[in-house]
Amino acid sequence: MDLVPITMSDPISNNHCKQGHARPASPLLSARHPPTMAASLVGIISIIMMLFIGWGACTVERRLISATGHSLVQAATDSASKLQLMIAERQGDMEVLSSSPIAHSQNRNELTAYLFRLLKTYHVYQWIGVTDAAGVVIAATDPASVSQDRHETHWFTQSLSTNSVTVLDAEANPDAHGQLAITITAPIRTADGRFQGAVAGVVVVPSLIDILDQTMRVLQNVEWTDESHIEFQLLNASGGLIADSTLREEGTVNLREQGLPSANLLATSERGFIEERHLRRDAPVITAYAQVTVLQARPPLQWGILIRVDRDSVLTPVRTFLHKLMLMTVLIVVPLCLLLVWLVKRIHYEWRLAEQESLRASKAEALLSSRAEALHAVVLAANDMASATDLDGLIRHMLDHAKTITGARYAVLGMLDDRLTTLSRIHTIDCDERMGRAISRLPLSGGLLHCLMVRNGVLRIADLAREIGQVDIEGTPQALGSFLGMSLRCHGRICAQLYLLDKVAGDGGRTAFTDLDEQVVLALAAQAGVSVENLQLLLDAKTQARQDSLTGLLNHSATIDALSRELSRATREHEPLAIIMADIDHFKRVNDTYGHVIGDGVIRETARRIQDTARRYDLVGRIGGEEFLVILPGCGEIAAAEIAERIRYAIAGDSFDTKTGPLSITLSLGVATCSPENPAFPQLLWELADQALYRVKQNGRNGIEFATPPPHTHYPSAA
Repeated sequence: MDLVPITMSDPISNNHCKQGHARPASPLLSARHPPTMAASLVGIISIIMMLFIGWGACTVERRLISATGHSLVQAATDSASKLQLMIAERQGDMEVLSSSPIAHSQNRNELTAYLFRLLKTYHVYQWIGVTDAAGVVIAATDPASVSQDRHETHWFTQSLSTNSVTVLDAEANPDAHGQLAITITAPIRTADGRFQGAVAGVVVVPSLIDILDQTMRVLQNVEWTDESHIEFQLLNASGGLIADSTLREEGTVNLREQGLPSANLLATSERGFIEERHLRRDAPVITAYAQVTVLQARPPLQWGILIRVDRDSVLTPVRTFLHKLMLMTVLIVVPLCLLLVWLVKRIHYEWRLAEQESLRASKAEALLSSRAEALHAVVLAANDMASATDLDGLIRHMLDHAKTITGARYAVLGMLDDRLTTLSRIHTIDCDERMGRAISRLPLSGGLLHCLMVRNGVLRIADLAREIGQVDIEGTPQALGSFLGMSLRCHGRICAQLYLLDKVAGDGGRTAFTDLDEQVVLALAAQAGVSVENLQLLLDAKTQARQDSLTGLLNHSATIDALSRELSRATREHEPLAIIMADIDHFKRVNDTYGHVIGDGVIRETARRIQDTARRYDLVGRIGGEEFLVILPGCGEIAAAEIAERIRYAIAGDSFDTKTGPLSITLSLGVATCSPENPAFPQLLWELADQALYRVKQNGRNGIEFATPPPHTHYPSAA
């Protein structure tokens, strides 16, 4: 906002000049035209004064209107940023749900339980559902909608044609009981891109506009009252009314078609304010507008927020004062000069107030800009942490973003031990390792860091040196400045502590952490907790995909992968490799005689004994019902024979304890070896071990046979 300086010297000097000429001539004027000249003089002075008052009034009004407009723009922009962030968070919910193992398994009970947990956590959802590939709802927060066919709905057809999260514009939604709502949908696709179904979340508009309601309450409590008729409206891209603080015409009125200037400006300008006429009350209002853009929508949603207040309510105090002033000017003519001086001072005072208000608005705008930048940085940090594939990468992203956003010189993450008494591991970034070691020596019990163990919030200290004195960093005492710390929780339990130290100001000096820094750290910590839980779910899913459910050993496919990998490594490093294929003798007889429960117990005990007998770095897998494969890296024929005999004896040498009594179990083992001089490929080595196992069974079982690949073995082509 441009401020035009008001020069007070010229009007005052002109008035004094006119009075100076009038006084010597007054006897002559009195003699010739006393009433006319006096009246003219008073009239001229009065006109000059009224013109001056009018000019000052207009200046004050324009500055008050400008300050009010900027204040409303700040409120509208802040609400738009919060609304975009809320929709982005709900997009994250649908993206996590669509890519989770629960969604891919399509287990109705697990999906229903997950959806209700999501609904309970985020109350903005009206309905959440998951469909199969045909569009039939298999799980939903509304049991009545389960088994309904939704393949013709807009959100399901949208999911068919996209690979990412999509936000549909607000419309009357039957799942929201006919209320205006937005639908956030994402496809469920397999790793090869095959469509499995879709997830959808319905968020009603009233839950989104809670942010605007809070903004209205703040504005009414701080700047205006109910008589100011302060209100808001939320518009879609075409100008249609989505939400109104008066709750009357949502979905039925298009403000752009009605020619409302502020609604038209939303299509071309990101934010600003304008003076216009209220459509319903035909009253002059000041309207601020700000765009709300949701890029992930198809097409991208571009909503608009309008916040308006009656122009007269802003100008009433000034106009009341001016009306009284004009009355005094008419009634008091004699002390006119004194009144002019007083009026100039009064207008100057009002100008200074307007200037201060403008300065406050500029500072508030700068603060709003910094908050918007912080929110943007938090969103980027959340995306980085959500995309991390391992815990170290997640921690590195969190520390880097926390240090960059808050301006801290040191960023340290301490992992707590199981008893929550010491920091078992320290994570730092850049050149902060020395500081990390110094922090790790601070006591957790009874000291400063103990506060973080017993409170859920953030511990913020302006000057850490006053609390703990100097910190010894590798023999160099150093006084630390500001401190910001908090405890991180995972699965509801404290698992780590984050420390930010020495916030650096713009001029390079030390300063204290702010409320905004605290809010940023809380947001990062919350996202980190969610990301850690997601990583754990991903790790569990990978583990389950590789493990045999009965024995905990490698399953068939994982065993084949391990054999190919170890054989490639042995060939690359010129080392021998051996495999042992073991089969439980007469296992069908055990199942037929004692039942499958006893049979499963025999398989589990056999797997345990093989695992205990094998070397620590050997790989053991279950490749069939009662068949096992042991991969022996770095083993030649002699070493493989010793290990095979130990395994055979571990099974046959001691009976198995079962509910029906002790059972004697034996193994048949086929051993196949290869070496740099006599190589083999995985399929050949597998077949050799299987042939050796077959010879053992022909020779009476409970024995060991060996096989080696024939000389000059040719590997199959890459095709």
